Amino acid sequence: MELSERKKQILKAIIGDYIRTAEPVGSKTLTEGHSLPFSSATIRNEMSELEEMGYLEKPHTSAGRIPSPQGYRLYVDELMEQPPDTGEDDKGIEQMMHTKVRELDRLIQEAGRIISSLTNYASVAVTPTMTQISIRQFEIIPVDKMNFVIVVVTDSGTVKNKMVRTMTDVTRDEAELLTYVLNQTLTGLPLSHITAERFDIVRRAAGLSALLAPVAEYIAELIEELSDQEVFLEGASKMLRFPEYRDTHKAQALLDYMEDDRKHLIPATRKIDGIQFFIGPENGENPLSETSAIYAKYDIGKIGQGVIGIVGPTRMDYAKLSAQLSRFAKGLNRLIAENFLDEKDGDR
Repeated sequence: MELSERKKQILKAIIGDYIRTAEPVGSKTLTEGHSLPFSSATIRNEMSELEEMGYLEKPHTSAGRIPSPQGYRLYVDELMEQPPDTGEDDKGIEQMMHTKVRELDRLIQEAGRIISSLTNYASVAVTPTMTQISIRQFEIIPVDKMNFVIVVVTDSGTVKNKMVRTMTDVTRDEAELLTYVLNQTLTGLPLSHITAERFDIVRRAAGLSALLAPVAEYIAELIEELSDQEVFLEGASKMLRFPEYRDTHKAQALLDYMEDDRKHLIPATRKIDGIQFFIGPENGENPLSETSAIYAKYDIGKIGQGVIGIVGPTRMDYAKLSAQLSRFAKGLNRLIAENFLDEKDGDR
């Protein structure tokens, strides 16, 4: 059923008041606190109809009403107005732009910490799956004839290394040859293209060195590791400051759920276009069903997209927070482009 403009005005006013006060909103509050051109009786009737339609809920202990998840969804889809840019976020964005981090995952973690500090909400920062990332350089460093450090540098700036031990002695010349062949054969390829057939080329070119097996095993481990998304959670304890979590059992259940398996916090859809909202039950049947999350995407060129967002109670200032997050994500995109992308990737 299509909502009338009158119902939309009243719903918008109720949501604004409830976000600000955390108290159920009654018709008297709307009559006295807003310039609504409707009588108190009309407002009461419209509120009753909005409740019947599922946009409002009535707490048992109050005569007022509060927005339902359906009401919030209509609000963010149709009624919400973006606040003007007051410049109050500039300090946090500037702090991020001056962040000196050489590894992409550390940058994403730091970005999550800053947006949590900026908004005073819990933040979630999710790295993209790195199957399209490529290896920029291999290096094999001899410790002695049977122990070697394998160093791998990716095109995102990530540096990985591992100490390996061979079954028999390996000469320095053999280690140098294998390093050369790896750099000639496997660099510049997306990790998903480093197949068994590709490694056969390495084997034929480098000969039957005892280093081949541990190197191949490490590369396989690395591909699996980088294919997994990392989820950084910052500021989870900030949830406790909201009146919705005065119930310690409810609060503990939520914090435990968020901390125990952070993969729960990856958005339900893999594709975030601009700003996306997940309100209440849209987060699934779990303790997050009484929270809302706002996510924005960030781009890493050909590697793909990750997301950064904030989590809080459904009674959050969606307009202000989404505007903050949008500006922050644009700053993060600029920082990634300047530090991690080739010029051709930045032009995407």
